[in-house]
Amino acid sequence: MPIQTEPLSVLDILRSIPDSVLTIDRDRRIVALNGPAEALTGTAEIAAGGRACGAILRSEICDTDRCPFDRAFIGGETVTNFNVLMGDAADEKTPICINTSPLKNGKGEVVGVVETIRVVSHINRLIEELREQRNKVQAVLDSIAEGVFTVDRDGCITSVNRTAERILGYPAGEVLGRPCQDVYPPEICGPGSSLHETLQGGRQVRNREVTVADRHGTAVPLSLSTGPFQDEAGTTLGAVCTIRDLREIERIAEERRSRTPFVGIVGKHPRIREVFDLVEMIKDSDSTVLLQGESGTGKGLFAQALHSLSPRRRHPFVKVSCAALPETLLESELFGHEKGAFTGAIKDRKGRFELADKGTIFLDEIGDLSPSVQVKLLRVLQEQEFERLGGTQTIKVDVRVIAATHRDLRQWMREGKFREDLFYRLNVIPVRLPPLRERKADIPLLVEFLLDRFAAKGKGKATSVSPRTMAILMDHQWPGNVRELENALEHAMVCSRGSVIEPEALPRSLLTGPAVLTPHAATSERPPGRSSAGPASERERILRALESSHWNRGLAAAHLGMDRTTLWRKMQRLGIAPPGH
Repeated sequence: MPIQTEPLSVLDILRSIPDSVLTIDRDRRIVALNGPAEALTGTAEIAAGGRACGAILRSEICDTDRCPFDRAFIGGETVTNFNVLMGDAADEKTPICINTSPLKNGKGEVVGVVETIRVVSHINRLIEELREQRNKVQAVLDSIAEGVFTVDRDGCITSVNRTAERILGYPAGEVLGRPCQDVYPPEICGPGSSLHETLQGGRQVRNREVTVADRHGTAVPLSLSTGPFQDEAGTTLGAVCTIRDLREIERIAEERRSRTPFVGIVGKHPRIREVFDLVEMIKDSDSTVLLQGESGTGKGLFAQALHSLSPRRRHPFVKVSCAALPETLLESELFGHEKGAFTGAIKDRKGRFELADKGTIFLDEIGDLSPSVQVKLLRVLQEQEFERLGGTQTIKVDVRVIAATHRDLRQWMREGKFREDLFYRLNVIPVRLPPLRERKADIPLLVEFLLDRFAAKGKGKATSVSPRTMAILMDHQWPGNVRELENALEHAMVCSRGSVIEPEALPRSLLTGPAVLTPHAATSERPPGRSSAGPASERERILRALESSHWNRGLAAAHLGMDRTTLWRKMQRLGIAPPGH
């Protein structure tokens, strides 16, 4: 049996709609409104009937040409998502969204308008919160030193920071929402790129180096790292790409090198300062340099400093120890070899001179070269060319040569062990590095520097040495120079039980010298390791300490194993005054 239903009126339908609905006639007067509209406008349906629409909605667009009523009534348009502010009796503004449709009779004539109104305060708040959150994320991205951009699962760019804009030359406004491969170079976004691999396979790719052309066509070396955005199920939703401009990294490294070219070389003694000044004078020259000095004086460090200061600093610095290899291997090491040149030469191999092209080669212990290798080296110095071992093709190179030796090459020339013509080719700019015993005033500086370096490497807890220990270090002759001092301090730091290194922690070789003080000798202010003597010998000893330290009373006191006040009192008593006083 069919269900009997009562016919529904238009008002019944209006009242069942959860959104606010108003019907307005051609004169902009309210015909009907439902319950939600009553609550929104604060006006009952009975009171609203026949009143002007603008008096109910109290919007700033009422009675203006911006009102959507005219577009619906006169133009017959349906207007959607029209956002305005509606006022109430207290003039409080509420954001609303209006959808307006023309109301037609049976003949199709427009006789009024139906308006559906929805309050969007909560939506606007959500949009504002999302906007604030996005601004915070963007601020974080913009604070990152590397370039960063993100893409969705389809590869469309969703965010980009300022550093990426600067590196690649594309403003964010031109790339957001666009497919990455339509904007950025293929090395960044194309098939085979790290970003493509991440989107396809969901895996991270780290530090892939590529060279791309920026927007202006400039070649830019980059290091790219990419990682996926994934949901809890492991589905890739997008990816992030981090861009490091290798030009900037090299600039920073070069700036550091230029600020501290003498890394590991410490000293204020006039003899070592003369070497610093000479290195500064010859840094821009391509002339061959011969570093002469005892083992352990830092010849390798000065060679590195010369290269770091020179115009060749962007090119290789290649080291060769001429004393470490036999003659046959050394020749192959320096000049390379062709496949089959000797047993074991299974393929062609470049020599160190080829590897150093456009840069600097450092030939340490040059005095140990055999006569045959000396001949080949002489040709390289004269002509800048050579042949590989077993080869016939002449190879030309552009290399600056820095050589070093601890030997007296002039004596070796006289004995026929070193070619005279090669010596003069090498000795264009001779630099003599003083042994540590000639600049003992630098020992406290070296001790401080080396202890800090050992501490940074976690080799011990000691931070200083006692006066007795300093006296021993100052009195030792250091035949092994700075290298011997470094080894002695490392030994002492490992063996020291506290933060101050006492003599007992030093190597035994240093404790057998004349500078060892017993605690009794130290407290009685006797000279290091000597018995009490007359005023004449004491005066001589203090004078020697002052002269060796260039009249630096602090260093002289440390050398003598006493404090500055005691030294000053003794100087006064013995009539000792600095020169010129």
